[in-house]
Amino acid sequence: MRLLFVNRYFYPDISATAQLLTELTEDLAAQGETVTVITGNTTYAGGSSILPAQEIYKGIRIVRVGVTRFGRANTLGRLADYISFWIAAFVAAIRTKHQDCLVVLSDPPLLSVMAAVVRMVKPVKTVCWLQDVFPEIAVRAGLLPEGLVARCLRWLARWSLRQMDQVVVIGRCMERQILSEGVPPLSLSRISNWADGTHIQSLPRGGNEFLQQHNLENQFVVMYSGNHGVVHEFETLVALLRETHALPELCFCFIGEGAWKKKLMDTARAERWSHIRFLPYQPKSRLQSSLSAADVHLVSLRSDMEGLSIPSKVYGALAAGRSVIFIGPQGSETSTLLSEAQCGYSVQPGDTQGAVQALLAVYKDRSLLERQGEAARLYFNRRFDRNIATKSFRQVFQRVSLSPAVSSLEAKTISPPSELA
Repeated sequence: MRLLFVNRYFYPDISATAQLLTELTEDLAAQGETVTVITGNTTYAGGSSILPAQEIYKGIRIVRVGVTRFGRANTLGRLADYISFWIAAFVAAIRTKHQDCLVVLSDPPLLSVMAAVVRMVKPVKTVCWLQDVFPEIAVRAGLLPEGLVARCLRWLARWSLRQMDQVVVIGRCMERQILSEGVPPLSLSRISNWADGTHIQSLPRGGNEFLQQHNLENQFVVMYSGNHGVVHEFETLVALLRETHALPELCFCFIGEGAWKKKLMDTARAERWSHIRFLPYQPKSRLQSSLSAADVHLVSLRSDMEGLSIPSKVYGALAAGRSVIFIGPQGSETSTLLSEAQCGYSVQPGDTQGAVQALLAVYKDRSLLERQGEAARLYFNRRFDRNIATKSFRQVFQRVSLSPAVSSLEAKTISPPSELA
């Protein structure tokens, strides 16, 4: 198969979608597929460096298009960055010849619209791999006011998804959301995000380099590792920190960047919390050490984000064989999988006492903590390892590439799809 992928970030970027796309395309190229990736020439973290316009990486042809570099500081700058990438990626996709399948992610939003227009111009099958649901996620996050613009974007998003040969969603709650928006069941597949179980395994605390480097060897470490974004629950995390600051040998470690990190740092400084550390994103080569340094991982999601976003940080925690406390809606994918795996706790946003009790349960009972960690890794091996996702995606791409086009009217008569992963 000749596969063309489009996403704003890719190798060597360390953002979540960049790492997922990099791992998937590495595997596909290693299995003999012809892979091209159109991406931007900047990184998620910003900076002044410009990545090369053309590169071959592990058999993957990378085409990096020039984009504006205003960053995420203000809405207009972010919109300019989005538009510049849409236009440049569209031109690059049209110019890329002889592709069997065009696969777009959802960074920036509405890449599915670009894909729908591309298929009007050239014969190519299209797949949208959704990591979040736009514009609903922007409206609920307060980044986009409800009104005419939101309604137009909502219509565009739904129209474009219905034009796709396949829409890949990453969880059951998102599957329900997309079906409710009118995407034909025949056009829908569910493949969870993943972690690389070969590179991330459960390491014992003794001799852990991350613990030694940050002087955490004698601490009970509660870790939040990943994006501190607008979709993630913040207030309950702050309340949990406030209620547990007096517990001996307890340390919260926040790794990553995002919208509410500065606010959390200001709160910690104002209230003189000594049981909290802030660290930047860790390089991929150190993830096994950092994720295994935690006794328990924190994952969060706002109540109104159910079905619109699924935190990918949970898969790394499971791969590391660690218990997870999830603060988020009970109907979300993360809550469901923790219940199935029996490897942690789900707490509703706003339930501070529930969060405190969940933390105290594993803080006081290390044998329970160990059992939950073992259950996490066993469940991960069955459901969320990298090779499982790669196999599922390859099946989708093969089916799409070989199948004839199906109209929306025909698709409505087909029964819902079975889960792929």
